[in-house]
Amino acid sequence: MGNSDLPAYGAGTSTIAMALLFGSITFATAAAMTAKSYISGDYRVFAIASNPKSSPLVATYASVYTLFRQCTIFGGILFMAYLCEYHPPFAHSEKYYDRDEFFMLTGLLIFASAFTLNKNDGKAASVQKSPPENDPQVNIVKPTSAANDVLNRDQTEEWKGWMQFMFLLYHYYHAEEVYNSIRIMITCYVWMTGFGNFSFFYLKADYSLVRVLQMLWRLNFLVIFLCLTQGTTYILYYICPLHTYFFLMVYVVMRLFKNLNYTKYGLRLKLAVLAVFIYLLWDIKSLRLFEHLHFYLPETPQLGAGSGALWEWYFRTSLDHWSTFLGMVYAANYPITSLFIRKLEAQPFRQEWMAKGAIGVCLFAVFFWWVTGPFRQEKLEYNATNAYYGFIPLITYAYFRNISPTLRSYSLDLLHQIGKSTLETYLMQHHIWLTSNAKSLLTIIPGWPKMNFLVVTIVYFFTARRLYKITLFLRGMFLPDDKTKCIQSYVGISVVIGGCYCLAFLLESMRLNYLSVVSICCVLGGIILYNGIMTLTWRRHAEEQNILNCNSASDIVSLCKSGPASAGILALYSVGLLWHVMAVYGAGKISALPESCAGSVNNGMWVPVTTCNELQNGVGYYEYDVGSYGTCGGMNWGWQKQKSKYLCRFSMRQGKALKQAVQKRRITFVGDSTTRNLYFSFCRSLGDESAGAYDASVEKHVDITKTLAGSTLEFKWAPFATDEVDVLAEVKADTPDLVVVGGGAWDLLHNWSTPEDKTAHRDAVFNLKQKMDEYLIQGIPTVWVVPTTLNDPALPIEKKEYMTEGQMNELRAVYAELGVLESSSFVLNGPSFTKQRVAESHDGVHYPFQVYDAGVQILANSLDWLLAPIKLPTKEGPRPGKMAQPLLGLMMIGLSLIGLFLFDSYFGASYIATIFVPGVAPRDMYEEAFSVLHEKMKLPPIQKSTAAPSNGGRNVSASKNEDEELDKLIKDVDDIEMSSSEKNCNE
Repeated sequence: MGNSDLPAYGAGTSTIAMALLFGSITFATAAAMTAKSYISGDYRVFAIASNPKSSPLVATYASVYTLFRQCTIFGGILFMAYLCEYHPPFAHSEKYYDRDEFFMLTGLLIFASAFTLNKNDGKAASVQKSPPENDPQVNIVKPTSAANDVLNRDQTEEWKGWMQFMFLLYHYYHAEEVYNSIRIMITCYVWMTGFGNFSFFYLKADYSLVRVLQMLWRLNFLVIFLCLTQGTTYILYYICPLHTYFFLMVYVVMRLFKNLNYTKYGLRLKLAVLAVFIYLLWDIKSLRLFEHLHFYLPETPQLGAGSGALWEWYFRTSLDHWSTFLGMVYAANYPITSLFIRKLEAQPFRQEWMAKGAIGVCLFAVFFWWVTGPFRQEKLEYNATNAYYGFIPLITYAYFRNISPTLRSYSLDLLHQIGKSTLETYLMQHHIWLTSNAKSLLTIIPGWPKMNFLVVTIVYFFTARRLYKITLFLRGMFLPDDKTKCIQSYVGISVVIGGCYCLAFLLESMRLNYLSVVSICCVLGGIILYNGIMTLTWRRHAEEQNILNCNSASDIVSLCKSGPASAGILALYSVGLLWHVMAVYGAGKISALPESCAGSVNNGMWVPVTTCNELQNGVGYYEYDVGSYGTCGGMNWGWQKQKSKYLCRFSMRQGKALKQAVQKRRITFVGDSTTRNLYFSFCRSLGDESAGAYDASVEKHVDITKTLAGSTLEFKWAPFATDEVDVLAEVKADTPDLVVVGGGAWDLLHNWSTPEDKTAHRDAVFNLKQKMDEYLIQGIPTVWVVPTTLNDPALPIEKKEYMTEGQMNELRAVYAELGVLESSSFVLNGPSFTKQRVAESHDGVHYPFQVYDAGVQILANSLDWLLAPIKLPTKEGPRPGKMAQPLLGLMMIGLSLIGLFLFDSYFGASYIATIFVPGVAPRDMYEEAFSVLHEKMKLPPIQKSTAAPSNGGRNVSASKNEDEELDKLIKDVDDIEMSSSEKNCNE
């Protein structure tokens, strides 16, 4: 019955704490305050709460109700995510990769997005006539606006949108073949963190604690509550700490010696020092600087960090340790890059495109080298170089996406919308779209994978969008532009969460953490909260809104008094009932199968499948060069459907999963040729594909020993029951972790023809039963393999007289009668996986490999309860510094210096344009690019050289246009920065 016998259905302390918190809020808000307002006729507060404005929290009834209503919705979403993870309606599904479907959905997104092509500002782009071709004027600048500038807001949202879609699809289908591409997309997101945060701090010069707290809220609010609700670790959602880490890096660099930020070379020297620091921290292993600075990170395995948090954090940060810095370099040169592009676009058509084309050829040549070289490496090898080469496709994309005003002026709105809430889609995919921390699929329509995908995706995206709005709303209420209120909010929230956790810990210590007790605590907490709110706010609110006063309306006094409490209790009862029903009747989180599944693991059947379908036609075509199939039939073994509440989620176990189950174990198979075939199948499931291959030169009736996956696998030849008794006595001294025993065919053929033979056989079986009892007493699990089905028509004439399926049934009954099955830890029922395939037994006894593979899958699932967990010897994990590349790190320092001191976002490639358009060298544009920006933002003025044109090097009409648009650009920069930092992707 699921986990119904456990306190609060197995919920951890932090989960109970969140139940207490949001349960109390739900009682006070969603029920009691709602009922109070409804009874009193105060409908206006509902309208306010339904369309909330993100304004600071004040001590008014409407403001508190709006806040608590949003918190209730937030808690409801967290509760839904918890149920999807721990008590889903149906067992979680395995991921599978369908290449055709993966790329079909990608193409469908592109096609659908094309219909949402949108002009960024909704207006025609201003156009300036180019000078005559024989009269180039490099001081003429093409007008621009915030909507068609390089890397404008709409374009970066679009960029994040399509990358997020690809990342999510990669996770859903476990599309390992596109891993390197996804890795680049993560690099782009981390690069944007540097680009966006640097831009904000440069333009706003806002290094206040308020700004830091607001940013930390945006990046970590949802993930903290997910950790508490789900009982997971922070490192599991590594994108959030990654962006937080690099945001703080940008903040510290810009905050220290901030007066240097507005000098021509002071800022660049600061960034050069940062480059050296990054090099020493990640690329010089011998200094062990990373370990020293992150000494507080544990090295013990934990969820999301199998080799310890220290290594996991080193690995995650090392993959993109140059990306944020390179984003800062691009941002430092951004005004020059924008001016450079616009100067080229003011030139005659031929000169403009010769200059742009030359740069493009240079960037594309490097990109082509990367695609044909580092990009084609295997995953592990590629990871080692991504930090150093990942910027190549990034800047190539940025250049070509912004190569013309038309491309910059348009964006795809569908992708733009996806790009707005990538933090929420990243986080919630772990528990709503996917499950088991993104390792399996949420299933609500079993048997209909495409429809399930559609429905779950709709729920998932709607939830992510709602969480995006809630997070921003709560940030506005709790973190206004007031340092004192921000600190009070952080302290207050921490105290409330800490108090709920202490209460949950107390309940757990007293063994009172049952759902009923938790519900009572929520009711009491909700009553206290409700009464406090009413005391502080209701009287003034009632007077201001001129609403019904319950104290003077005698006909509804009782309703006013009892209605809110009744509504609160009803709301909590409904939530608790849902939790109870899902815990009792729903499936559970993926875990080891309980022993209660032993009664159903043998219940399965062979299902006919066809390979003549579009999916398999495609696989045959692109994997094997097969144009069409000549045969379509096939049979697959499958288990009968199980009710979710039994938690019997049987699945195919092979490869990594099976290796982990048998690691460091000693497993012994004892028996005849049927047992030997099961042994060979077990070896094949562990990766030994040649096990059991037909070879006439190999002796069959011998013992075999193999070492696979760190485990010792033995087969002991024992065809008769007496042999099995002797072998069990012999191997007992080796203390195997599991013994699989099977036989009967040889006894039936040779020791069953006379009453004396049958009596002797019964004695041997009785001895076998006693020996198996000894194993049970010693704690060694044993598996008895019931003899498989005989194919009478295929038996040779000399065998038909002595062994038929009818006679084998008599023999099976003897084993059952004498207690062999009862003395077994588990019974592998041979007929369950052979009776449907009996016609394929060519000699009447033996079956094709696939049939034994089905038997091994039954056995492999039973290992969950047969093999007790063992504590493997602790081995030292990888150490920080393993991914260090000193020479490549020096290359990055060199490129960084080129970008910084040549003032070029494309690391020197822009200078190629001077061959076709003299006078557009980026290093000569600093004063021209930054002077107007500094003047408008009231930043320290740029010292102009005497050689600069009197109008700052800008065309007068262009200058006027830029001044008009600069306000909009400045207005958007905070949103751009926040958006850049919050958009996330995962491996």
